[in-house]
Amino acid sequence: MNVVNLANIKGGEALGEKAKKLSDMLKEKMPVPAGFVITKDMFEHFLKENKLKGKIAAILENVDPNDYKRLVEVSDEIKTMFTNSHFTDAMKKEIDEAYESFSVRNEVKDLGGAALDFIRAGRESIFVSVRVSATTSETSSFPGVFDTFLNVSCQKDILDAVKMAWASLYSPRAIFYRYKKNIAGASFGGIIVQRMVDSEKSGIVTNTSNAVVIEGSWGFGTSISYGLVSPDKYELDSYSGDVRNKDIRKKVWMYRKDNVTGKTSKECVPHEKMNMQVLNENEIAKVFELYKRVSDRYGQDHIVEWAINRGRIHILQARAVKNQVQNGNEEVFEGESTKGHSISSGSGKGQVRVIRNTSDFENITSGDIITTKILSPEFIPFIGKATAMISEYGSFGSSASAVCREMGMPCVSEIEISIFSDNEIVTVDGTGGQVFSFRKPEIEDCSPMFGTNGTPNMSMNIGRFEDVNATEVKINFDLSRQFDYEMRADGIGLLKADGIFLDQNPLYLAKSNPEELLSMFSGIEPIAKNIYPKTVWYRNYSPMNEETNPVIGMRGIRKSLEDPDMLKCEVEALKRLYSKGLNNVGIMLSFVSSINEFRAAKQFIPLSLKLGVEVSIPSTALEIESFCKEGLNLVSINLPELTQLTIGVDRKNENISHLYSESSPAVLKLIESVVKTCKEYNVEVSVSIEKYDPETIEKLVRTGVNSISLNQEYADEAKSLISRTEKRILFDKLRQKGDYEIVS
Repeated sequence: MNVVNLANIKGGEALGEKAKKLSDMLKEKMPVPAGFVITKDMFEHFLKENKLKGKIAAILENVDPNDYKRLVEVSDEIKTMFTNSHFTDAMKKEIDEAYESFSVRNEVKDLGGAALDFIRAGRESIFVSVRVSATTSETSSFPGVFDTFLNVSCQKDILDAVKMAWASLYSPRAIFYRYKKNIAGASFGGIIVQRMVDSEKSGIVTNTSNAVVIEGSWGFGTSISYGLVSPDKYELDSYSGDVRNKDIRKKVWMYRKDNVTGKTSKECVPHEKMNMQVLNENEIAKVFELYKRVSDRYGQDHIVEWAINRGRIHILQARAVKNQVQNGNEEVFEGESTKGHSISSGSGKGQVRVIRNTSDFENITSGDIITTKILSPEFIPFIGKATAMISEYGSFGSSASAVCREMGMPCVSEIEISIFSDNEIVTVDGTGGQVFSFRKPEIEDCSPMFGTNGTPNMSMNIGRFEDVNATEVKINFDLSRQFDYEMRADGIGLLKADGIFLDQNPLYLAKSNPEELLSMFSGIEPIAKNIYPKTVWYRNYSPMNEETNPVIGMRGIRKSLEDPDMLKCEVEALKRLYSKGLNNVGIMLSFVSSINEFRAAKQFIPLSLKLGVEVSIPSTALEIESFCKEGLNLVSINLPELTQLTIGVDRKNENISHLYSESSPAVLKLIESVVKTCKEYNVEVSVSIEKYDPETIEKLVRTGVNSISLNQEYADEAKSLISRTEKRILFDKLRQKGDYEIVS
């Protein structure tokens, strides 16, 4: 048999530890979702049918697991081979019948013919997860090494997900992990296809230091395993389950099922839930009781993944903790200490390597201290090469932290990484959850604004702040112009599409010759490369049609949704830049008037791409919180368009153009409201202006926007103006307090 029901696995079947334990727990009547396992036999048959085995072996021969760039190339090559391969009809039938059993019982299948088709048509597609079940050992559990696919809901998508799960056996982190653990072969048991739990909250529970520890966050557990959040932490007595301590943290991001597309979506946690306790007392008790049942059967050295939907708790996985034994930490540390949370014990000293995105991976050298925002599984190929890891987010339940513990690499989380700089020497005390640094206090390099008694320090040299404006200056640009690489800009706030296509019709090419259209985006690459890691925000093509009033007609995202071929090409062009490591390019959706338009457009945009929305219409500004909740990197305010649509003045109409004012109180109130809301959701706000107007720029600075984007010839002048404005705001506040006097 190539497919086995999860509830019917027998002791001798080699389907991997994950599948075996889930089956055991099902038999013990624990709340494990139903599922089936695709065996290793089908995998071997698939390889033979598509003649892949020899090709994969040849590709992997002589690959250096420490060469990350080569690992990625090899992995991508193998992934393409799986993508282009096919299942036999017999394989498809077996998987399809197993999937169909979720919604159609065996006795109903016996009806056959039109009756069965009628019943099938009336049933909704069942959403499932697709995961690898590895063959583990005493020292290896493969945490987060393979890819997981959530919310898969039809035969074609299941087959594609199975192929990609098989391909992930050869991901960079899987190849590296097997090499470090000296494991031959793919260490593969089976593929688990399991009914999805549409988690409202999820997390892990385990036993550490004579206490049961529960971690919990909103949505799917992906946010915890990916190290994207620092979840709530509940410490319980191991015997009674009494809560000893609670650490309720701010949880900004979550993964959930999009109600429109059915796909997994990364979204901002609703503002009212960010600092809210995830689990109530009853749920804490239920998770504890489930853990006791699991630990009584398998031992206390287990991590159990749980999920809650509509008050019901489900077990998604139970895996053994395979920590490398660390010697007692008796080292005496010196230097300035920064306290975080212990993720993996031990200590390590080295130079800091700040990782802002995946292109920085190439800069990691042996002995570095990796410093990163997110404790992502993508770092697994560097665990062991680096000396230690420091992260701003992430927890004990993240996959990368589990690999750190398996390989004995110290790791500390919940430390703000902005305090570190490249090549700085630090010592990481993983056991104590601290980082020690010998850097000189910044007070020696720049006098503080306030003395120890809270009064302003008037001896400071204001000129030292000339280049550290709080409000960044970005530029508006199109490829018909020459880019000035010497200017002091903080990125491209608006890259217009117009100059990309010259005299060609991109809408026509998107249908007739998409590859020719994609080649036209090549002009973005040198700019993105030269200003990296500063961001380039590409605004999607927004032609104005010949209409009665094209200003408020069929353009921007309206046009893209009516005819999505162009948008698909734009997204594909940016994805190709990302594949080259240029993930500093984002797509900005233009002329969006409603949240429904935004949601519809998101269907075409993968989670990996930076995403922004342009505010040109008052309705978008008034509804901005809904956009933030959907998950955004940028809100870009198109000041000229927002102004004319707010005060009802066509700035090109000579009869009324004198009424046009970008400093209108109504416009500024909208901007202030947008800024206030976006700050609550950690979304950047930029304002795009067409002309250099000191009065407007000063008023925008006072609203608290993150950046102002204007034509490149004004960049230096704008930086100086903003610097003077920010100083004036500071001293105005000090004068209001009356805490000092000016000495002439």
